[in-house]
Amino acid sequence: MYSSSQTTDRAKPAGNEDKQLAVVVAANPLDLPAATFKEGLDRRKQNRAALMDWVRSALVDGTDFGKIHVVSRSKCLAGNQCKNPAHFSKPSLFKPGAEKICGMLGVTVRYPTLPDYEKAALSGANLSQIIIRCEILDASGRVVADGVGARVIAQDNGDINKALKMAEKSAHIDATLRMAGLSEVFTQDIEDMIQRREAESIQQADAELNTGFEGITKAQHQRLEARIRELGLDRTRVKDWMIKASRNRFTNFLELNQDFYQHLYSKLDQFAGVSQ
Repeated sequence: MYSSSQTTDRAKPAGNEDKQLAVVVAANPLDLPAATFKEGLDRRKQNRAALMDWVRSALVDGTDFGKIHVVSRSKCLAGNQCKNPAHFSKPSLFKPGAEKICGMLGVTVRYPTLPDYEKAALSGANLSQIIIRCEILDASGRVVADGVGARVIAQDNGDINKALKMAEKSAHIDATLRMAGLSEVFTQDIEDMIQRREAESIQQADAELNTGFEGITKAQHQRLEARIRELGLDRTRVKDWMIKASRNRFTNFLELNQDFYQHLYSKLDQFAGVSQ
């Protein structure tokens, strides 16, 4: 139920020309008078339509948002050249896009939990993960939305500074999506998920890497190169995956030993089978 209309009993100017101001207070929007509720819905509908028009015209694909190839290299080495739409995320909002949206709406961001992590890092505390909260404030300082970003420090090889920045970014994007109701259009930035999948792929290859060495033949090298071309895979991405998966032990195909050559060659068929 909404409260009864409240009026002030202050002295009125001569002639009683000023109208009294009625203030309606409701604990639940559905308890508002029908006309007031409908007016609010119509206003928000128009404002949201204007916001969506601005988003479509002002945000730049590839800079402020973009689709990301989310399938790991253990399943698809084609990367951005991949033709399978199922291997890409829906449009992902990037930090520059979140900053543009907040700037256009005239709001600011703050990270209330950030000082705690800064103090912990300075004190030498052993941190394994970081969880940052982002609050979005309107011009009067009221919190209109908030979001959370988390980061496992091991993802950044123990670099606390980088982990903090990545957690801040995720929290900012999360809060922006909530504030503007854009989750139906954008997903959050998903670099964390991609990194985890890449790490799993590399760990698997590392476990299968034989410590012995018996180099591949020239014929095997030619066969590998031909197979990459035949399957339409990106040679650079294949090589990059090989370097990471071997922990930099092999930096070009001619350095491969027999065991890792067989491992890599079998992966090519697997990559192509999934990406086509």
